[in-house]
Amino acid sequence: MPSNPSRHSTVSKPGFDRLLERLAADREAAALEYEMLRCRLVDFFDGRGAESPEALADETLDRMASKLEEGEVIEHARAYAYGVAKRVFLEAERRRGRAEAALRELRRAPIVGQTAVALEASIACLQRCLQELPAESRSLIVSYYEGAGEVHLKDRKLLAQRLGLPYTTLKTRAHRSRARLEECLRARLAAQDLGNQ
Repeated sequence: MPSNPSRHSTVSKPGFDRLLERLAADREAAALEYEMLRCRLVDFFDGRGAESPEALADETLDRMASKLEEGEVIEHARAYAYGVAKRVFLEAERRRGRAEAALRELRRAPIVGQTAVALEASIACLQRCLQELPAESRSLIVSYYEGAGEVHLKDRKLLAQRLGLPYTTLKTRAHRSRARLEECLRARLAAQDLGNQ
């Protein structure tokens, strides 16, 4: 049963405590209600085909906790949670759509000195490497780099704020995820080249 927000890196302890208080007066009952609500949210996201239902359920609960900490009054916690969950799901679907559109665009873009077959193989390697990242890292790196050259510092600062992270922490996490992605991609491409010789 949750007694602290340790696994919820984007929520403060006061916000988490307020969420538990809103779910039930007794701490044990609140912890049980929290877990039940989280399971229902996981089912909600899973039923809609979300890529990472657990991460989205946690994000939903984190947002509720943040709103409570800001002083928002929540009358019906479950109904409120599902309202937030719908927004979180739509945002995740938009991110996924943008990532898929970027990959489609990359497939169409000619790269000097690279055949279409080699380009397809590189894209397939990139997609496999993305899938090997933890869901949170995958979501973060796609959000951080979406828009490529059009991304402005302001957009990334807004992303950090939305995730409840200091901007420097967001940058560090994005760069670590990118380094893991690049390492995976280099290894896959090198193995692919060896297989083609």
